[in-house]
Amino acid sequence: MTALRKITRTAGILIATAGLLHADLVLETETAELGEQGDGLISAALQFEREKDGGTAYFTVNQFEYGITDRSEILIEPFFYEWDHPKDGPSYSGVGDLEVTPSYMMVLDDPHSWIPAAVAAFKLKVPTATNRDIGTGEFDYQPYIILGKHIGPWICNANIGYDFVTSTKDENLKNQIILDLSVQRNVTENLGLYAEIFSNSSPVKGENGTFAAAIAGEYKFNEHFNVYTSLGFDTDKVMTLRSGFNIEF
Repeated sequence: MTALRKITRTAGILIATAGLLHADLVLETETAELGEQGDGLISAALQFEREKDGGTAYFTVNQFEYGITDRSEILIEPFFYEWDHPKDGPSYSGVGDLEVTPSYMMVLDDPHSWIPAAVAAFKLKVPTATNRDIGTGEFDYQPYIILGKHIGPWICNANIGYDFVTSTKDENLKNQIILDLSVQRNVTENLGLYAEIFSNSSPVKGENGTFAAAIAGEYKFNEHFNVYTSLGFDTDKVMTLRSGFNIEF
């Protein structure tokens, strides 16, 4: 596994739902739509990845989100388990890292102004991974800003962040600039479609940054339950397929 994928794999894959909460596991971009105090979300998915050389990986992705106030939330993302099958080496598996992200709504989206909604967030990666091929074994910190704007039927969001990566003894890891852009449109009352692009700067000397794109669909059965599927590709020629569900309360 490259240093880039070891750092960024446990970053989660996030995007908005059509409901009140601002993040679930459809894509990468988080949105500036926070829920009200007491609102919650449980999201779970299984992800499959195929490397350009034919190696594969499966892992579970989960998150728990809770509205502390009408303008602040806490997001907890445990990566319970991962199974990797490299083409050129032995298979391995283990528990992934844990991420905790508090966020605060600084500016609300004003429909009569061009000024977007703005949310400040701070992601803390706790090194709970049981295998050094899965996680670095070090704490990482990522402050970022989430910008969001409704433009007609479209919901547009951008994440701009800086990932402070704690380097390991055997890898000279670098801090990274992170950028996510997404658009969302509700085709019907129950069906939403999504698209995004994601990029980050080089994670280590000798490796390039990544540029990725993905599309997704999410179907809402009722106000408390929806399902989704996303498909993505990146410049490392990795294909990603993810399916899961959300429970809102």
